Amino acid sequence: MSGWAEPIAGAALVAVLELDAVQVGQFMFSRPLVLGPLLGLLFGAPQIGLALGLCCEFLSLDDVPVGARLPLNAAVAVGAALLLTCSPRPLPVPAALPVGLAAGWLHARVEAVLRGRRQTLCGEAESRLRGGGAPPWGRLLGQALSEQAAATFAVLLACLLLAGPALNALWFLVPRSLAAGLDLGWRLAPWLGLGMALHALRMQR
Repeated sequence: MSGWAEPIAGAALVAVLELDAVQVGQFMFSRPLVLGPLLGLLFGAPQIGLALGLCCEFLSLDDVPVGARLPLNAAVAVGAALLLTCSPRPLPVPAALPVGLAAGWLHARVEAVLRGRRQTLCGEAESRLRGGGAPPWGRLLGQALSEQAAATFAVLLACLLLAGPALNALWFLVPRSLAAGLDLGWRLAPWLGLGMALHALRMQR
């Protein structure tokens, strides 16, 4: 498992930095345009990290959480895609990007469950306040953040240790036409993302 140590550590790093999205700080570390190049530098693939970061940033720029809607988690998407290209059983970048986007979509479904759990924690704090007591803020916040980071780590590990090796083994069986289609999608992804970004900017005018 020594060859897996660095990708697993990378998954843990992404799980921590993902908290920056809305839970902690909001220093932009979780933005794909920042996270992608950062992971790329750490894993010796800065160009791939930048390219994946740009694609995920543009593709998610117009997909914002409104009300109860949870969009694809772009930090998980770029993290999973980059880690899949750098694991001991690597995927080609054209295949890693859609798998990463799928991981980001899956994380959004998991986060919907976590939001329900956080409502329970808020109810506990509210009941303490109504009773004239002080809520255990440290425990409540620590529990919420720990559950979020653990869920992110679990999604990334499943992607890295299960989906990655399985798809790596199947990649040699993929028809050439499908491989060519994925490669074309990878080449078009930045332009499609740029179109979405321009549309988002136009809608804000």
